[in-house]
Amino acid sequence: MAQEQTPANVAQTATQEAKLPRRGVILLGTFGSNGTGGALLRLSDGRTARVTVGDSVGSARVVAIDEERLALSQNGRAQWISVPQVR
Repeated sequence: MAQEQTPANVAQTATQEAKLPRRGVILLGTFGSNGTGGALLRLSDGRTARVTVGDSVGSARVVAIDEERLALSQNGRAQWISVPQVR
C-alpha cells in the first residue's frame, strides 16, 4: 500500500513552533477526556513519555491533567506545568 503525503496546507496548519527550554520536564500536549486523559512529556534526558494520573516522573508523581497543563507533586508540593506558548 502506498503511503500518501500530507498536503502542505494541512502540515502547515498542524505544525506550531515553540521555543522549548533545554532542561527540565516539558509538557508537549494532553489527550483524552477529563478523568481518563493523559499527557505527552519531554523528559530532562530528552526522551518522551506518555503519562496518566498516578504515574511517576523521576521522583515526582502526576496528580492532575487538564486541557493545557499537568500537575506534578513532590515532597508535598504540587507544581503545574503548562504547554509552552507558540510563536
